[in-house]
Amino acid sequence: MEWQVKSISHTCASSGKELHVGDSVVCIVYKPLGGAIERRDVLKEYATEFKPDGLLLGRWSRQVKERGEEEQALRAQLLASREEFFLSLFDDAADPSGDKAVLKHILAMLLERKRIIKATGPAEQGLIPYQHQSTKQILMVPAMDLQPEHLLQVSGSLELLVG
Repeated sequence: MEWQVKSISHTCASSGKELHVGDSVVCIVYKPLGGAIERRDVLKEYATEFKPDGLLLGRWSRQVKERGEEEQALRAQLLASREEFFLSLFDDAADPSGDKAVLKHILAMLLERKRIIKATGPAEQGLIPYQHQSTKQILMVPAMDLQPEHLLQVSGSLELLVG
């Protein structure tokens, strides 16, 4: 399955300022309590002020491009964004809904295929050890037998991330 990151928004979610070509933004994905997964784009200088109302799932940084260049830039940044998002899932262990576990598993499969991470051994105690190739960091990814309900559980996040 190939994914495509959704286009950046036109305004900063924190300040309400319009985003312009060349602006540095932080893309933030979170799940409000009892709500659907959401993505917000925030100017970098307002990123520390923006507090998502719910569980932070991940974040990545990027620069606003010309709308005509946006599609081409998205293709070039697609894999890097997926990698950054995957790594950010490990920043905070909290996962009351289990969404992070499912996202970790799905993105690990994709990034392993792209040779960004590599399984270093079999699953033990429900976790598969993966090594991030560029940093050599070992990441423990939940071993799952993905079911349709897992995909439904994170469909909002996948839709926000990949359009």
